[in-house]
Amino acid sequence: MAELLRAGFARLWKAPVFWLGAAFMALWGGMVCQTAYEGTREGTVYFMSDLCRAHCIATVFLPAVFCALFLGTEYEHGTIRNKLIAGKSRAAVYMASLILSLAACLMMIGAYFLPVICVGRLFTQGLGAAPGMLALLVGGELLMAAALCGVCTMGSMLISRKAVLAVTLLLATLGGLAVSATIENRLEEPEHFQGAMMTEDGQLVDAGDIENPGFLTGAEREVYQFAADFLPTGQALAYNFDMVVYPRRMCLCSLLILSVSTGAGLAAFRRKDLK
Repeated sequence: MAELLRAGFARLWKAPVFWLGAAFMALWGGMVCQTAYEGTREGTVYFMSDLCRAHCIATVFLPAVFCALFLGTEYEHGTIRNKLIAGKSRAAVYMASLILSLAACLMMIGAYFLPVICVGRLFTQGLGAAPGMLALLVGGELLMAAALCGVCTMGSMLISRKAVLAVTLLLATLGGLAVSATIENRLEEPEHFQGAMMTEDGQLVDAGDIENPGFLTGAEREVYQFAADFLPTGQALAYNFDMVVYPRRMCLCSLLILSVSTGAGLAAFRRKDLK
């Protein structure tokens, strides 16, 4: 597999999609620093934890775009078949592709953190969280990206048509965000509404709190919360908008998704008919 990785990284350094992705994330980090600078001048207080989570929505799309445009050409150019003809095992081919996608996405995320750490920290008032908790949150964000890489790599190794792969991965990402946003909206519903009533002379008066029938409680709320923590897109929303409730559970869910998607993808790739 070492030869596959050497060849893959040599190709990665020449891939426009990788450098464009890194440039985009670095620009995103610069925009976040600019926002922090302008907000600080107006009296808004920012912490490093605020800046460290502002990339998550953009990060969700990195694996889909990268895998579609970089790994998606493997079938189109006959590269996968040539690797197998050269004596490489299917497991080695699959794992090399996964490692490449993981490394590329992590480096692109690193491009975001470069301006944040070098410049953004000048406009913050400390970490905003205990060092251990901040490390856990940043680690969770990286594991979220890794889980998405596992799923997108599985798709790129099983879908041989590049156009179909690109549409599938992007629609799946957008669909995941839509589902996760719906779940988060249900979780954020208030337990009570502020009631009001109109008197005979047309004046609005306080009628006390009114119970919200849509407020989630008990087992139903736990199911919704677990779904939000399990889906990588739900994790991205939670990290990005500071709505993390169970950070360790989210990390474990990401590891589970990465493991299951890799195992299932490898098993299916071994049986795939490479025409």
